[in-house]
Amino acid sequence: MRILYIAASDPYANQRAQTLLDALLVAASFGAQVSLLFQGHGLLQLLPDQEAALIDRRSLSAQLDALPLFDVEAIYADRADAQRLHIDANSSRVDVQWLEPEAIASLIAAHDQVIRL
Repeated sequence: MRILYIAASDPYANQRAQTLLDALLVAASFGAQVSLLFQGHGLLQLLPDQEAALIDRRSLSAQLDALPLFDVEAIYADRADAQRLHIDANSSRVDVQWLEPEAIASLIAAHDQVIRL
């Protein structure tokens, strides 16, 4: 089963980003073929040097860094959203493949399940 997780939430506004990464890592640990797409404010998770402790939150950095250990290598990001949010594609803390809207539609269609938080 191919599962696409879409990270669309601000990393620290609520628990959605954390919950999505937790679910992705659990599925990957049980052998599911998982992919991860960052869209909208979820792209903020890719920015380096986040100081989650300053707002008394757990950093997502360790989980993002662990993705390759769980064989999660299909990691994508929405180029149009990054441009809209003025996020530099070269500043990503994780190696991602940047996609245009047409490619994102194909990516979604290629998966059996899609989970967006």
